[in-house]
This record gives sequence, structure tokens and C-alpha cells, in this order.
Amino acid sequence: MSEQELALGPEEAPAWPAGGALARPAENEPARRPADAPAQDASPSASGVHSGADYALPAQTAALIREAVPENTALAYRSRWRSFGDWCRDAGRVALPATTQTVAAYLAHLAVDRGLKATTAGAHLTAIRAVHRSAGAPLPDGLAARKVVVAAQRREAARDGRYGPRKAVPVMAADLPAIIAACDLETAAGLRDRAVILLGFALLARRAELAALNLSDVEHVPGAGLAVTIRASKTDQAARGVVRRVHYASAEALCPVRAVLAWTEYLAARGITAGPLFTRIDRWGNLGAGAGGRYAGAAPGREPLAGRDGRLRPQAIGDITAAACEAAGLAVSPEAPRRYSGHSLRRGGATSMLKAGAQPLNVSRHGRWADGSRAFAGYVEEASGFGDANPTKDLL
Repeated sequence: MSEQELALGPEEAPAWPAGGALARPAENEPARRPADAPAQDASPSASGVHSGADYALPAQTAALIREAVPENTALAYRSRWRSFGDWCRDAGRVALPATTQTVAAYLAHLAVDRGLKATTAGAHLTAIRAVHRSAGAPLPDGLAARKVVVAAQRREAARDGRYGPRKAVPVMAADLPAIIAACDLETAAGLRDRAVILLGFALLARRAELAALNLSDVEHVPGAGLAVTIRASKTDQAARGVVRRVHYASAEALCPVRAVLAWTEYLAARGITAGPLFTRIDRWGNLGAGAGGRYAGAAPGREPLAGRDGRLRPQAIGDITAAACEAAGLAVSPEAPRRYSGHSLRRGGATSMLKAGAQPLNVSRHGRWADGSRAFAGYVEEASGFGDANPTKDLL
């Protein structure tokens, strides 16, 4: 059973053979024995002939593989497979195994009808091929499918006059006063959102990193700031963990340390001293697992449901950022609406640090970018602009 298959819950998984790719012989590969195996010993272990035991995956092993799949990856595969399955059903097509034509038509639907980016359509293709691989079904031709997406994006760019990579609009340091002023600090949501935005900006955090933080991951160092433990990240899949330190800010209203402490004090006053740092809040002000809705905790007197501890989802981090920017009036532009996302804090924080004179290596390490990251190199170039680092300055 592959990691992708294990990432799908029983309600989302297609009807493939039990055990998946890791629980059956390779395709078209007959059972065989080594040439030097004793011919007189007919036992399976000695003859080299595989039996059912060789393809059985113990439950404990399956659980360990499942745990190795990041939660966000599992959620993404489930969502994309459901989307593809729904589209195939409506179009009268077969989802598994899907033909190359079906996958190409679906990706064209994503790129043209729904206006999704090529990277998003490519992520759908990855999920579709992963499910086929784990089911032992023939893989649809990825090259042909991607050509459809690339052609659709080129046509869209030519029509709209938009070329080059599409990046999240950055939240710069100069934008923070307006954003924080728009947070209603008389409410739990306002206190939480302020902490999300300021910590995300100072920590150069990814959405998933913020959502994964627990109260125990944040240590207050009096007179210095916060020591934040990031237990796992995109560039730390093995979950070795790193500690990043955030200083007090000179402007109290924009200080991430004070904002986080104010939020944790609010939680502590309501008896919440463990669990997720950033929790859900329902319309009645209930916090965490006590909040209603899809990700509510268990009924009173029962154990909390697995994965439903009231933690904010990564998508919610992006929604909070976008809503705060819109409330501050930053989304309004004479040319077109500016689209903010959860990545806006990370991109804007890095660019602001670089413009303030921070060394690129220090910023890269603080933000946990992989060495040689092309994305980070783009931020350095953007921050330098026409400054001294521009190689054309004083050239002629």
C-alpha cells in the first residue's frame, strides 16, 4: 500500500484491490525463485516462490506509513480525488482507470472553465496518477495532460496580457498598522487574528506551520521574546524540529510577542493551557474543541474525536489573512482587486527583512528555505531592486 493510498480514508478511497501497490506482485512479474535455490526444497521461503504472506502489510506497518504522510498532503489528495471523481460522474466518464483523454479533458476543465493556475491543475494530475499507481492501474499520460494545461494558460495570458509567475501579494511591514487596526481586540477572534498575522509575519511561517503550533511550542523568554519550536515543516519532513526566536518589537501595537502573550493569556483565563495555539472560534465565542461546526470536538462526556481538537486548519490561516487585508482596505486597487493569501505573510515578511538590511542567509535560515531555493532567490532580487546589489548600477 503506497503512502498516497494510505493518505485516503476509507470513505474516499476507490475500490482497488485490498492492500494496493505494496501488497501484490509487480505488474506482469511471475512468481520466481533464485537460480541457486535448492530444487529439492519445496518450501516457499527456500524456493523463492512468493506466497500471500510476502504481500501482506501488517496493520502496524500500515499505520506507520500513514503517519509519515503529512496531514495536509492527505487532505489534498482526498479533495482532489473527490473532485475528479465527481467530474467524471457528471461527464459520464470512468475515473479509475481513467483514459488519457479523460484526464486531459478534466485538466482543461480546471484551467479553462474554473480558471485555476497551471500549478494547481498539475497538483490534481499528481493526485490522480498517485491513486492509479496505488491501485495498480495504468498511469494516464501525464505529458499529454500537461500540454493541455500549458496551452490553456498561454491562451489566458495572451488574452489578459498577464505574463510571468503569479505570486501572492506580499503583506509588507508598512501594511501591518492598517491590518492590526482593523482587528477588533474586544473579541476573541480579533485577539487571535492579530496574533496569527504578527507571528506569521515575524516567523516567516507557512500556513501549515502556524496551524500546527501547540501552546507548548511557544516559550516566553522574559526581556527577549519568544522561542518557537516548529516540529515539522515542508523542508523538515522527518520532523527533526527547529527553534526560531522572535524579538519584541519597539512598536507595542505591532509586537508579535505581546500579541501572542495576550492571546495565550486569554486562553488561560478560560482554562485552556494545552493543545493547539490557534483554535477555532464559533459565532457564539466558543473556543477550540468546544466550537461547533464541521471540526467540532466530541459531545460532552465523550473523548475528543481524532483530528478534531479545535485546531485551525491551514486554509483558515489563509482566510484570516485575506479577510484582515480586505478589512484594512488593502485589497482595493485601481487596476484590479489584490488577492492576499496565507503566503502573503511569508513573502512580505522576507522581503521586508531584506529591505531593512538583514543578511539573506539569516533570513533564509529563519524562514526555513532549502539551500539554493529559487523562490527565496526571487525575494532577494525583489528586495534589492535598483539598489547596490543590482549588477547594472554604475556599470556604464
